[in-house]
Amino acid sequence: KSGSHVHYLFSDEVEARLRDLSERIRGNPSLAGFDERWLSIKLLERDYEVQKITGITLDYDFSVEIAETRYKYIKRILSTSVKGKEKIGWNFSEAIDHVMTHRFLGILIFLAVMYIIFQLTFTISWPLSIMIEELLGVFGRAVGGFIGVDWLRSLVVEGIVGGVGAVLVFVPNIFILFLALGILEETGYLPRAAFVIDRPMYAMKLSGRSFISMLLGFGCNVSSIMSTRSISEPKERIVTILVSPFISCSARLPVYVLIAGTFFGARAGVVIFFLYVLSIVITMLSALLINKLFFKGEPSTLIMELPRYRKPRLSSIILYTWNKGRHFLEKAGTIILGASIVIWFLSYFPSEGTGSFAAMIGKSLEPLFIPLGYTWEMITSLVFGIAAKEVIVSSLTTFSGNLSVSGSSLGAIRTLITPEVALSFLVFVLLYVPCMPTLAVIKNETGSYKYVFFSVFYSLAVAYIVALIVRIVGGLL
Repeated sequence: KSGSHVHYLFSDEVEARLRDLSERIRGNPSLAGFDERWLSIKLLERDYEVQKITGITLDYDFSVEIAETRYKYIKRILSTSVKGKEKIGWNFSEAIDHVMTHRFLGILIFLAVMYIIFQLTFTISWPLSIMIEELLGVFGRAVGGFIGVDWLRSLVVEGIVGGVGAVLVFVPNIFILFLALGILEETGYLPRAAFVIDRPMYAMKLSGRSFISMLLGFGCNVSSIMSTRSISEPKERIVTILVSPFISCSARLPVYVLIAGTFFGARAGVVIFFLYVLSIVITMLSALLINKLFFKGEPSTLIMELPRYRKPRLSSIILYTWNKGRHFLEKAGTIILGASIVIWFLSYFPSEGTGSFAAMIGKSLEPLFIPLGYTWEMITSLVFGIAAKEVIVSSLTTFSGNLSVSGSSLGAIRTLITPEVALSFLVFVLLYVPCMPTLAVIKNETGSYKYVFFSVFYSLAVAYIVALIVRIVGGLL
């Protein structure tokens, strides 16, 4: 309500807009008891509650300029009434931030940090993954020796142990990735990454606040979409929800490691880094395209307090890593186990190999994927991967076994595709239809199936086009 308070004198542009808004508010009898200037200021700050009260929504945002004016006013008052030691130079945190949050160096540092993380994720975990794979192979052969019925032995060894085991092999990669992200969050770097990316995000009609939600997508797209509730601007929130599935979640990582490790050897870390950078680029370009076509207006402004740098606590990092990584283990024991049994059934009946139901599914779609060079095994694994992206690994290894290809699961997959097709396949896995839980969350958060259908068809189109470009360019190199 109206009362005595301090009037700040803003810039000429802000004051002109305040006068225009005050006249509009003055003409509304239902707002007679409110202070016109205060409501006008809150509207320029895009306050959601005031927008509801007044029924006025603006496409521009002056919240940063208004905040700066207030801070200048406070500083002027303090300079005349409070005395203290004069601050000389920067403290440690400010000195580091001068580099970390630099408009150009900050982005290069962010890319370098992500590159190091993915190189370490691959190189450190690879020996552990090989060891787990060998142990699972020994376990599968031991269990199979006790089962006399052929179809039951195949179900247990190839379907359950082979299917679930193909995913469990990549547990070290998942936990090392979350360990690295936990260290970045604990030290206080991740908020600075959001601050650095805010400028290029703004050019794509999104804010750093959207990027904070997208960062969660590196763990799980479901968490990323649910976190968009903190975005006050409705249009920006919808766009963030629609593009978040392009952020490469941890469920895709096993596919990357398996294929990249098989086809690109020592350069696998570079390939995985390329996929994560590509996911960010496609996300930002998609946001720009969707905003241009369907939504207008400016994104909200990111205002956040950067925490001080701090020494990471081992207990906090371990807890963070376990809480994030155990979700992967839970899926292996539920969704992936069930999917592995279904995949085995479809690949074993009515006859193994090319006579199976799985082959029928893949071959029926094969004409659509001729330009990409995908085999029916790859196509069918993509269909099953809609349930959960980890299932793609289980599918490929199961189908390879049914083809009686000699060697390990990695060697079996290598006989099916060439390097440029492998890279194209990884790009398709990165960009195509979100998993079922993600689609369900999109429906819950938007309240409409139209956004679910848009996400499905748009992601398929983007995946096909980009994967085709990668395949063509790769074939020319």
